[in-house]
Amino acid sequence: MKILLIYYTGTYNTRFLTDRAQDLFLAHGHSVERVEIKHDTPVVCTEGYDLIGFGYPIYGFNSPLPFNRYVRKLNISARQKFFIYKNSGETFAVNNASSRILLRLMKKRKAVFAGEYHFVMPYNIHFAFDKNLVREILDKDFKLLKIMCRELESGYVRKIPAKRIYKLASAVVSMQKAGGAVNSFFYRADMNSCIRCMKCVRDCPENNIRFEKGKIRFSHRCDMCMRCSFFCPANAIHIGLLEGWKVNGDYRLHEIEQMPLPEKSFIQPDTRGFFRCYLKTFDDIEKDYAKLFPNDTPDILPPPQT
Repeated sequence: MKILLIYYTGTYNTRFLTDRAQDLFLAHGHSVERVEIKHDTPVVCTEGYDLIGFGYPIYGFNSPLPFNRYVRKLNISARQKFFIYKNSGETFAVNNASSRILLRLMKKRKAVFAGEYHFVMPYNIHFAFDKNLVREILDKDFKLLKIMCRELESGYVRKIPAKRIYKLASAVVSMQKAGGAVNSFFYRADMNSCIRCMKCVRDCPENNIRFEKGKIRFSHRCDMCMRCSFFCPANAIHIGLLEGWKVNGDYRLHEIEQMPLPEKSFIQPDTRGFFRCYLKTFDDIEKDYAKLFPNDTPDILPPPQT
């Protein structure tokens, strides 16, 4: 198959999944092209592809605004097959409805739905994840990637059902998307801590940050992807009203994926609180993986292809 992967990424979790998906597709003999959505990404021609994959991080039970804006510009042909690979730090059922805008757009263009897959990735806001938990998450993600590849090749269509109440909740929360622009008025960089590396200026996907008159300044196109605050080497960026939820520091996923799996699983049957939502998610992945790959028990992810 000739596959096109179109994705938006904030703190590179979706890019990481796209890297691994590309590795798998290439290993299976498919050709892969990819487009990462930024403020100045040209509209890609989607003709001639057997399959298009749309990837995004879930923001407030929805797909990100920059992702939605870009997808609306695409000229998708009728009967074009597409699939969705999304990710979030939690697997609450309300996230099931996060693709509602994308699915509606594709339905209008009479594209053919080929499957939807929800991956877990560590938080870049609220709180940081333990590295052993991240290693366990990556193990489940790679298994789900293999499941995804096999099902897309076989024609099996995996659906994520979304109840009306979840769609309503997603729609209500989406009304708060203006929050990024509003909160950006309260963003600031502590210039006493700032080392003037200009990483935030260079890397902002919305080109929302500039260095002017000796200070880091923020415009108001922010989608609160957290890339600037998450990767700031001096932890100098204050994220306005969300400062109490800030997470700073690269997880270094490429290093964690090469770690051995922890001897004891972080997620246990008696897990309580926030992480309890992972129990069913991880169990479902293991069951589906065992059915499709009964003799395969990988304990580390393969290195990326060069």
